[in-house]
Amino acid sequence: MNILFLSTNTNKSYNEPVLSQIRKLKYDVMDASFNDSIADKAAAIAKATREIKRSDAIIIEGTETNFDLGRLLTLTVLQHKPVLIFQLRGKGEHLELGSNRLVVYKKYIPENMEEIGKNIESFSGIVDQQRLTYRFNLMLSKNINEYLMTSAQKRGISKADYIRNLIFTDMGA
Repeated sequence: MNILFLSTNTNKSYNEPVLSQIRKLKYDVMDASFNDSIADKAAAIAKATREIKRSDAIIIEGTETNFDLGRLLTLTVLQHKPVLIFQLRGKGEHLELGSNRLVVYKKYIPENMEEIGKNIESFSGIVDQQRLTYRFNLMLSKNINEYLMTSAQKRGISKADYIRNLIFTDMGA
């Protein structure tokens, strides 16, 4: 699995606990950390944008955020890529994305490497489930489409996510 690691903090004490666990689990990882003080920030963000397209999943150290990280996160979700957001326990603000099946939030303590590893392993299972590889077309009547639109809007999700959730529920039963 190809993982893109994003962080707006180039401080190793924030990033290394997560990066080391990704490497320990033998995933291919691309570190695209950047901050406002690097020399060619525009090039770093352009590189991260290209890597989002190539990656299977994105892991973000999101204790410190900025507009550019939010923009990259939005791009990631629009490309239907699963995202794991780590934030130091007791620090950082919850990023407002609404409900989204692709985004997982986890708090962490840098010293607890085992917990970080377990969270990444659990996320890899979610990535396998969430990866959309098969296209399916569906024709609906006007009444069914209106019901589907209303139900999906009430939950703040797309019509496709609504139908997928119904199928997941049925599979679990």
